[in-house]
Amino acid sequence: MTIASPRAGASTCAMQPTVPVYEYQPVSRIKRSCLEAVTLFLHEAVSTVLSWSILLVITTIAFYQTRYNTNHDSARRHIEDDHHDPQEEITQDESYYARRWGYISENYEIVTSDGYVLRMHRVTKGQQSSSGSECINERRPPVLLGHGLFQCSGAFVLNEERSLAFALADQGYDVWMGNTRATGSLHHVSLSHKDPEYWAWGLKELGAYDWTCQIDFVCQHTGFDKVAYIGHSQGNAMAFVGLKLRPEYASKLTCFIALAPAVFSGTLVSNFPLRHLIALNSWLYSLIFGRGGFIPIMQFAQDVCHPVMFSHMAYCMFSYLFSWWDHHWLRRRKPKYFQFTPRPVSARLIFDWIEGWGKRSVCLYATAPPLQSSDTSTPLLSDFKDTEGEHEDAIKVPLAVFYGTDDYLVDGERFVRTFEGYEDHGMSQSPMLMSRTASGRHVPPLKSMDDEEAKRGHNSLFPMLRLVLAERINGYEHMDTIWAHDNHETTYPGIFHVLESTTYTA
Repeated sequence: MTIASPRAGASTCAMQPTVPVYEYQPVSRIKRSCLEAVTLFLHEAVSTVLSWSILLVITTIAFYQTRYNTNHDSARRHIEDDHHDPQEEITQDESYYARRWGYISENYEIVTSDGYVLRMHRVTKGQQSSSGSECINERRPPVLLGHGLFQCSGAFVLNEERSLAFALADQGYDVWMGNTRATGSLHHVSLSHKDPEYWAWGLKELGAYDWTCQIDFVCQHTGFDKVAYIGHSQGNAMAFVGLKLRPEYASKLTCFIALAPAVFSGTLVSNFPLRHLIALNSWLYSLIFGRGGFIPIMQFAQDVCHPVMFSHMAYCMFSYLFSWWDHHWLRRRKPKYFQFTPRPVSARLIFDWIEGWGKRSVCLYATAPPLQSSDTSTPLLSDFKDTEGEHEDAIKVPLAVFYGTDDYLVDGERFVRTFEGYEDHGMSQSPMLMSRTASGRHVPPLKSMDDEEAKRGHNSLFPMLRLVLAERINGYEHMDTIWAHDNHETTYPGIFHVLESTTYTA
């Protein structure tokens, strides 16, 4: 069941469909025996001390290791616009940035079938109604954006007027930005986020419940049968998992555009400290990080520290861990970026990434057994049986992939090579793409595979997808596909070209 309501700051008009109102009800914590309560308290206390200590050590090392990248202009090329004042506030409200740049912003809350309340944001262009209020006065093809790990929908509205969400709205699309559970709202219809049961979810729940719920709601609310999907990092992974577990959802996509897709791991998994985190077994991991949110003190620090101070600390830590350098960013935007990063995630979700992306070099649930997780705490895999054979002859969704040559967190090239037509970036698969990429830059074909890789090639993990475009962007790192200062030259033209070539039905 999907229930939604416009939230504070939303704009509505007579032409918009009405939706049921979600009424918040007080949620009590789970009642436990004295022994259970004491055991849980001790476990949380131990994990808090251990995880905070590890975070302090890593942050200290990160400060030392990144001091030159952070403080010296010689570590990055000069960007003239870096000192321009966009006259924005620094806030954690996505709607503010949309309104600041002249767009209509609406907020909705939807409920997944397992009871999590997800917040969605809608951004589009509109006109003044006769009463003087803004309204959306025409139906426009919908595009859904999916954020990465530790992030939220705000990641798509932080590059001022050149933000991806605003660029899509300027092209005439009805832009929807989704949030996964806990990132945009900590509400649940029956569970309190203070209980570990609230956090008992991982990557497969994001794909089978959150992603499918968002797709259904956008189609339901806009009246279109299909929606274009654009994901960044984990936003792609959860969609791929959703398609693997629920392949019928391929019929609801006009196209799939993957920015820095998190399917195969990059070389960072062999570096300190990630290799030590990946080496943890389930018992030791649970002892250190608990069964609730993953190191929640990060969100506390984000709320109490000055945005500039917190952005410096967070940038040092994330750039050290994940190679998120600011070489292609406008540095003045970093305080905004880190008001939306990090956002709460479950400790179990991080463990899913360790088990798949870390230990096996491919995200969990994207492959058939035995690469599936050994976790049987939820019956999800038995609920959604393997139906790939039934969809072999079905129409395939056009897939476009954008990734950077300096992204060491994920391996975009390895992912591209699993599709037919990868040799010329998928262009042989579609007459809509010419001998040059959609951004107008000539990119040489991917290098040939060795024999072992050739066996994996032409046998894609996702048979419901058809590669039509792959863009390797020279020098780009993991976050640059959405935060780089020159996205309007590198990624947006290709995105627009693929979107314009798709067909919507209403």
